[in-house]
Amino acid sequence: MADDRVAQAALDRAIEDNEQLLLLYQPIHDARSGAIVAAEALVRQRRQSGEIREASIITETAEEGPELFVLDSLLMRKAFSAATQFTGVRLHVNLSPREFEEGNIVDRLTGLIAACGIETHRISLEITETSYIERPEETMEVLAELKRRGFELWLDDFGTGHSSLTHLQHFPLHGLKIAGTFVRDMVTDTRCEAITRALIALAHELGMQVIAEEVETRDQLAVLRDLDCDRIQGFLFSRPMELDAFSRTLGMSNEA
Repeated sequence: MADDRVAQAALDRAIEDNEQLLLLYQPIHDARSGAIVAAEALVRQRRQSGEIREASIITETAEEGPELFVLDSLLMRKAFSAATQFTGVRLHVNLSPREFEEGNIVDRLTGLIAACGIETHRISLEITETSYIERPEETMEVLAELKRRGFELWLDDFGTGHSSLTHLQHFPLHGLKIAGTFVRDMVTDTRCEAITRALIALAHELGMQVIAEEVETRDQLAVLRDLDCDRIQGFLFSRPMELDAFSRTLGMSNEA
């Protein structure tokens, strides 16, 4: 109970003073050229000491209550506004599974887009597999409308949830992200390599692109290139960084 109160207090403070929360941007690279093609916005917490750490205590607590929608709107507004400061790349943002329970996610997202002055075709929405399980038909309608309005739709952590193949069959997805669970060990574990190979081939057969997550070594990159993976994300090329650092990194990448 005490831990719950601490977590709730941290969430309330973050909503009241959202300077506590910041977004870091982790570049997503073309697997062949290494060029930055997108960036994922990741939520972090800045402590009074200046230390930056994971914001899981805040985001996980928000998932349990009505504050989720307030917090998500604050963070999306911050991310969309930031994305107007860099050009030529897409912005990936994560949608909570609970967003599909509220019923007005399409209008809320397009309203935020309009307020921030960024086009929908520059935004990629990452959705976990659990988003679909409870209300698959309603979710399909929402995703179809989001796609019609210009958003890209990506299935995050593919292969770690339930009914993955059903989702690929029915939902209007642009691509999928292969979980680091498979990528980390595929150089030494033939089963992980076989799964990664099969997922990339399946996605391509369905006209989808693939991002491999948690790429940290040259050997992993070499395997992914051999498997014709489209994009990579991970510490090998780039760690998450604050907006100014990302803008500088993007500028240097464009000049190279």
